[in-house]
Amino acid sequence: MKGTFRKDLQIASVRSESVWNKFKVHTLLQNPSQKQPSINAYLGARYSRSSDSIVDIAKEIIENNTDAADRLEKIFHGYGHKSVGDMADLFVCIENIPMFTAMKIFYLNSVISGQERSTRYQNFESPEFVKIPKDLCKDTEIRKEYDRIMLKQMADYRNLLKKTKLVLKENFKINEENQSEVSAWKSRSFDVARYLLPYGLQTSLAAVMSARNWSELIAYFNANDSVVDNEVANLLMNLLGESNVEIRGYVREADGLIRHTDANCCRRNSTKSILQYLESKISQQKRYESNGCEIDSCKITYNTNPIEAMVTHYELLLNPLGSKDELEFDEQDEIALGEKIFENHDHHNLLGNIGQSGAIKIEGMATLGTLKDLNRHRSLERYMPIFHDNMNIDNELERDDKECFFLCNYLELKGFEKLRKEYEEALSETYKMIKNWRRVSKQFMSEEVSSEYTKYLLPHAHSTKYCFYGSFDDLQYTINLRVRRGGHIAYRVLVYKWLELLRELDPIWKPLLNNSEKPDAKSKSQFVDRS
Repeated sequence: MKGTFRKDLQIASVRSESVWNKFKVHTLLQNPSQKQPSINAYLGARYSRSSDSIVDIAKEIIENNTDAADRLEKIFHGYGHKSVGDMADLFVCIENIPMFTAMKIFYLNSVISGQERSTRYQNFESPEFVKIPKDLCKDTEIRKEYDRIMLKQMADYRNLLKKTKLVLKENFKINEENQSEVSAWKSRSFDVARYLLPYGLQTSLAAVMSARNWSELIAYFNANDSVVDNEVANLLMNLLGESNVEIRGYVREADGLIRHTDANCCRRNSTKSILQYLESKISQQKRYESNGCEIDSCKITYNTNPIEAMVTHYELLLNPLGSKDELEFDEQDEIALGEKIFENHDHHNLLGNIGQSGAIKIEGMATLGTLKDLNRHRSLERYMPIFHDNMNIDNELERDDKECFFLCNYLELKGFEKLRKEYEEALSETYKMIKNWRRVSKQFMSEEVSSEYTKYLLPHAHSTKYCFYGSFDDLQYTINLRVRRGGHIAYRVLVYKWLELLRELDPIWKPLLNNSEKPDAKSKSQFVDRS
């Protein structure tokens, strides 16, 4: 890898020199002449053990030219690394990674502020996507077929985007002299066509997290089966932490706080152990009922048993589409599971998403595209099996090709039948190719690599399981924000369905339902309103 520092821009960068990827990571410095995040963390640590004003403490540090990073090393034993590391924020950009990986980063981190590049503003004429390393698959034809599936999806996207624009323009009678209508029409066209985009396409994201969170992400990515995760972890460590990669002029802002970054295998090990235990107890019969659209699969309940929720999460890794008969576990099962959990997890090593739940549970099937938007609501506890290494991708794909995806709500309108059929045919053909590639590729590469790259081939239209949990306040916030005009029609319709189901569950939601405009795919005023 190679590092550079732009003093004029105050940006330090490290890029991969591997031939199979173009990953880059950048950090935007707060103050290039000193370790400002380390100073902030040290100020906080000193402040907590002093009766002085922060002004006096800061003055003392500046006047004495105190080495904050060195002093932090001496006080970790009194405070613990995590509480201090939480006070050092680092601004990092990660470029040219798969969309799937970007979504996973937001999924894994409950404390993160960030943005990902919108598909509306990307040039897909010459698409860039993550490649398969030759040293992990020496068979040229397997790698070429993977590329062909990617390029086929992009050709479908370009072809159907043109047709979608024409049909939407005619249906909603767009006035080309009205710039706001034209802008909305173009954006909505992208919203429909993006269902065809594969999740292995390159994207970039910007995120602000504490040194503690960056450390944890590096440790978990180092432990994952994913070769992409491993590469990103290596780049982040060499940019932010102690490294042999010399970057002239760059002062690493919090290298002393980027700690405990060796592969943290606690989640991986406990999950594998628990799944081995559950496999003999869970029915191998799958339960999958095609409901045709995202809202019909949705269910909301009060979550009264967090242990049952956690066991269900593990079960969904084995049968992502649901088991015909869910596990009826007893006291001995719970003790056995507890032994496997506490053997791997403590206050330093959390279970993560699989162990999270909340007061109100929302579950269903939704597209990866819809979940991309809803995944950003980090006040919600989120569990999506597809983002876990141990998820059985074969069971995820074990359904008819047409049942593997949902389409945009606009394609359900009268007059869109021909265009809808073209989308269905394009996606059905894509899934035939993906399933065949998955079957054959396992003969030429490891199970882990085959599973990882199969996920990169999945389109935004892919229908997958989700479980969200939230408090009353979490849900009222999400509903108020996501039901209103301006956003993607798919998540607006889905979140409104959540509200209707909440109203059926409890009358306290009736006033919000009465005051919320129902999303209507037929409405031109909603179509052109991007406020």
